[in-house]
Amino acid sequence: MDPLPEEVKSFLEANIDSVDQLEILRVLGEDPQKEWQSDDLAREVQTAPQTIGSHLTVLQARGLLMVQTRDAKLYCRYGPAGSELAERVARLLQVYRERPVSMIKLVYATARGPLKTFAEAFRLKKES
Repeated sequence: MDPLPEEVKSFLEANIDSVDQLEILRVLGEDPQKEWQSDDLAREVQTAPQTIGSHLTVLQARGLLMVQTRDAKLYCRYGPAGSELAERVARLLQVYRERPVSMIKLVYATARGPLKTFAEAFRLKKES
């Protein structure tokens, strides 16, 4: 089997810290107009509701989705910041649909760990 495209690998390594984050993008990308409440999204991607907020914060800081707080609840939707980023995310999701096992293996091989992810999200948010 062919190796994963280099541009997809590079993008994934730079922007995705966990399979949960990849799954969040997949679900949001399947229906870009749909707004998800974070608890519903956590159930859909089968992750703990208490961790979804940190994943959403990281992905928003990287410009990969939009997040709002209303009535003390998080809501999100697909929304890469800019057309170039949208193309890169679309390519990532296309390869993920075609080769999910290869993509998941790559995520695990390059995982940064939850503490680093949280710290990075906080740092990126402050720089914005």
